[in-house]
Amino acid sequence: MNRHHQKTLQALFSHPLQHGVRAAKVEALFRQLGAEITKLSDSRLQIRLPQGGETWIHSGGGHHPDLDSEAVMRVRHFLQEAGISPAHPEGEAASARGDQSHRLVLHLNHHQTDVFSFDGEEVEQASLRPHGLWGSGENLSHRHDRDIAGQRAPRDNEYLGRITAALAKADAVLLLGHGSGESDMRQVLLHYLENHHRELLDRIVGIETLNDDGLTDGELLALAREHFGNLPHRRPIRTPGQEVRAI
Repeated sequence: MNRHHQKTLQALFSHPLQHGVRAAKVEALFRQLGAEITKLSDSRLQIRLPQGGETWIHSGGGHHPDLDSEAVMRVRHFLQEAGISPAHPEGEAASARGDQSHRLVLHLNHHQTDVFSFDGEEVEQASLRPHGLWGSGENLSHRHDRDIAGQRAPRDNEYLGRITAALAKADAVLLLGHGSGESDMRQVLLHYLENHHRELLDRIVGIETLNDDGLTDGELLALAREHFGNLPHRRPIRTPGQEVRAI
């Protein structure tokens, strides 16, 4: 945030209450914060921040270029609720909460990744399978399968890229799998993200060990509830091409 917007923010939070806070500068501050601004009737501006919530101010100009005391306090409280203050001028990144967020459970191995997508009131299941290097079915994590002795097993970046694309659409992700070292797809994926998409690492909220014997609907909901918080007791699981299964 540049110094001009910072000064406007300080003026809104000043004690005692500061007069002469220009409406045009407050509008510019909100635009800098990524707000959606809509012109209303009676020279008003509706303001929506990415963090959520909305307020309004008079657009200024003419005989009323400044915010009055009531408007300054309303804007101050609005910013506080969004986590924005002179000490934290950018606020907290917008994040979906509860059942409004998009959450994933990824059950990973080298041959298939089962994707359970929790979105609103639904749970959908899909599977990702490798088409490239790991699609051959060979155990490439073992030393004798490597092209050059002593090197790491080759990576199927196409497969990892598709898993990452699914992960990038979620607000919170739980990783399931088993193994160690190169045989553990959870660790392989984390290493890939560290090198190529570090910005996605903070979306991973948990890593659990689970064998490949399958995941029952009840186990899925129990794990999701533990890591994602409160979930409804009953959700449909929708698998493409199959009937909806209530749980």
